[in-house]
Amino acid sequence: MPAPELRYKNRAVYFRKGITGPHFASESVLTRDTFEFVDLWLTRNCKKALPFWKQAEAYHKASRDLPPVSAPLTSYYCFLNCVKTLLIVKERSFTDRHGVAGEWDPSSKRALSNEIITIQGAGILTSLSDYLGEANLAKEFSLLDALGNIPYIHRAFRHTFRSKPEIFIPLTNLVYRKHPTDAYIWFSAEVKGRFSDPRSLRTLPSTFEVDGGYVDRCVVRSKKRYKWFKHGDSQEQKDKAIRNLCALHRRMRREISFISAPVDLWYLKRPVAGANIIPRSNLVLTLAVMHRLSELSRYDPAGLSQYLDGKVNWLISEFIRLSPYQFVDEIACELTGLEMRMPGVRPN
Repeated sequence: MPAPELRYKNRAVYFRKGITGPHFASESVLTRDTFEFVDLWLTRNCKKALPFWKQAEAYHKASRDLPPVSAPLTSYYCFLNCVKTLLIVKERSFTDRHGVAGEWDPSSKRALSNEIITIQGAGILTSLSDYLGEANLAKEFSLLDALGNIPYIHRAFRHTFRSKPEIFIPLTNLVYRKHPTDAYIWFSAEVKGRFSDPRSLRTLPSTFEVDGGYVDRCVVRSKKRYKWFKHGDSQEQKDKAIRNLCALHRRMRREISFISAPVDLWYLKRPVAGANIIPRSNLVLTLAVMHRLSELSRYDPAGLSQYLDGKVNWLISEFIRLSPYQFVDEIACELTGLEMRMPGVRPN
């Protein structure tokens, strides 16, 4: 028999976009202008971060009017100021260094696989990675692999590189559930279509398993369970339960990411043969990729033009076009703890 959904403060506890510290009991924010809402939120909660957010918005607007060969420069500085805003709000220290570098050996073939990105020991991107709990992960990867690990351009990636495997499983009905008798909680989601066949399910990450309690649909769940509170427990026990929920959520968000849309689309990243999995968040990968493209825009526009005029033109153009909306949405949810949604659209 399926376990009931976890409820907290009379609300079902659904999956949240923020990775660290989401407000599980809050209502979604309905807005058509994320910059404007966060501007008002910062005015009330952290005025010292406001100048960085306003500058990020200015760079964001400038990028929309620039061609793809120039837009990475202003988009990168938009992202950089968004991250500074987040780190200031969360009272995390950071240096003025970027924390990331890119290089290409001129003696090698011009290819995304030869564009190497390195996360450095200190800087803005490093502080973001540390804040998101990305410890002891690979610090060097190719631009090709980074692009292949970003869900909102994965369709363009696979159309460009047809031999590369599909690494994302779409999920629906993402929710936390509680055992009906003991006080333990876990994550649960539904898998539909071709990804629900046994062959695909064998590629689930080791932290997930198929929930055998369903006969009419395919549901996967986290293997890890965390203690929840029971009726009559003390406030201290309730606070510990919320911390457990946040810990479970951070654990799940390491492998589950989303595409910002009128109704957000969720995906589980799976380790499959032929794919180079980078276990980092969309925020870190997007900032790292845009930094490398901004370097090309500044110092090697001919090299960037070569990509934009060649086989990978759609992939690079899609990233330059889509990443600003995605990045701002993710940062806004992260720094406020709230869910940003488009008004007038009801999730299923």
